[in-house]
Amino acid sequence: MKSFIKKHIPFIIMSSLLLLMIIFLVIIGILKSNPAVAETWTRSFGNWYVSLFGRINEKLDFSLTEVSVIVVIISCVIFLAWGFSLLGNRQYWAFIHRLLMIALIVVGNITMYNASVGMAYNRKPIPVERYKGEIKKEEFLQIATYFVEDCNKCADEMEFDSEGEIVLPYTKNQMIEKLRIEYARLKDEYYGSYTPRAKPLGSSPLFTSVGIVGMFFGVLGEANYNTYSTNAELPFYIAHEMAHGKGVMREDDAQVLATYICLTSDDPLFRYSAYYNTIDRILNILSFTDNKDDYKNVKGLISQKVWKNFNYIYEHWKGKMFLADFGDKVNDWYLKVFGQKDGTSSYIDTDTDVDDSGKVIYLSNYQSIYFKIYYDKKG
Repeated sequence: MKSFIKKHIPFIIMSSLLLLMIIFLVIIGILKSNPAVAETWTRSFGNWYVSLFGRINEKLDFSLTEVSVIVVIISCVIFLAWGFSLLGNRQYWAFIHRLLMIALIVVGNITMYNASVGMAYNRKPIPVERYKGEIKKEEFLQIATYFVEDCNKCADEMEFDSEGEIVLPYTKNQMIEKLRIEYARLKDEYYGSYTPRAKPLGSSPLFTSVGIVGMFFGVLGEANYNTYSTNAELPFYIAHEMAHGKGVMREDDAQVLATYICLTSDDPLFRYSAYYNTIDRILNILSFTDNKDDYKNVKGLISQKVWKNFNYIYEHWKGKMFLADFGDKVNDWYLKVFGQKDGTSSYIDTDTDVDDSGKVIYLSNYQSIYFKIYYDKKG
């Protein structure tokens, strides 16, 4: 036995490490089922971890996430090829060692991801202020009209090129810093104090093909954005990834927080970005008025400048996301593994609930934010 142990010390060490990681993952899985534990973990270790690594990585001008993914893939391929070559020479223990190295790399990353942000998928809902007052059907028309007019106003304050694309009033790095300042408005202790600096993805063409416009990697505390996104989309997409860095990992919550941050900003580009991504939801409320023409009439108020930009965005993406179905399936599986039971459907706004008479009794997530902003503005 002693000779075996002495001969196979590397195997014993690697096996022990792998076993410890698996035990840790099981414990994390059990603890995660308790929202109170998930909340405490995220507010303490989770947010501290993301802040530490995020502050280190933000000093780099490139995406460390991309580099890490490439290194992990290449390492696994090398160890696998090396292992099979050893297997061909009947060096069975050496082959097992290489497989253990691959397992340690993969399980190690999964372990760190669960430790850093995995718990946040089961914490309590975000404390974004929403409208909770009486829902008055007779005010739907003026509320929707208010936001359509503000969307037009935002467009009037910006410059567009001949194709309909927005000309950025500042650099993308300046946009990111302005969004970080917007996030500083959140004072609730629910949110982590650190807001990650979003970085461009060098492999944006690849991410575009599978329909990914941004990503957040908790292991490195790093937010990334797809450089192929149009200027109207970018602020909202970046705000979404920044939300993950604040401890908001569920996709529906990140969408809600991005909507709130952008809609309540004084920056016309940020508000416009929110309108592009969510204005259909405030227009949808007009489906529940007594006048069936309200929806068509208010939609008709959207300026031609805005429609030209919306059409530009549609044409911009046409044919580029040819593997989007595959990307959606992978993302759907990933979200469900981490406890988001609706998977990729969680990116979509909730429904507007009505009673048997057709009266609205509950607003959708986005509508509740729109209504809150409207009534706060109107006093």
